[in-house]
Amino acid sequence: MLLGLQLAVASQSKNSQDIGLPFLAPAAMKPLPLLRNLLFALLLLAIALWCYGNWRQQPQLVDIALYLGDALVMAGAYLLPTVTAALVKSPRLKRIVLLNLLGGWLILPWIVAMGLALKRDDLA
Repeated sequence: MLLGLQLAVASQSKNSQDIGLPFLAPAAMKPLPLLRNLLFALLLLAIALWCYGNWRQQPQLVDIALYLGDALVMAGAYLLPTVTAALVKSPRLKRIVLLNLLGGWLILPWIVAMGLALKRDDLA
């Protein structure tokens, strides 16, 4: 308990943007690292399921691992414009997310969303 109080006092004195959540580090509040860690954990789960299924000769686990791996690849490809816009800090992020989620399953809106994500504003 004493350690928790010391962390709370240290976080309040160092960070002027503290919003009343003293035990959460500011880096834990960013969505991209959280998403990256979640996807990495799902990838490790798929690899572990595949290895265990092959070792124990259980084809159901191998199939689940393959479906999980396929879903990760397809979700990554589907959301690539959104992730790109977030990484380059595009001012059109909300528009790109909306276009990508609603029309990204069609090739033309996906290409438009990717173009908007990569469009540079300093070359006007």
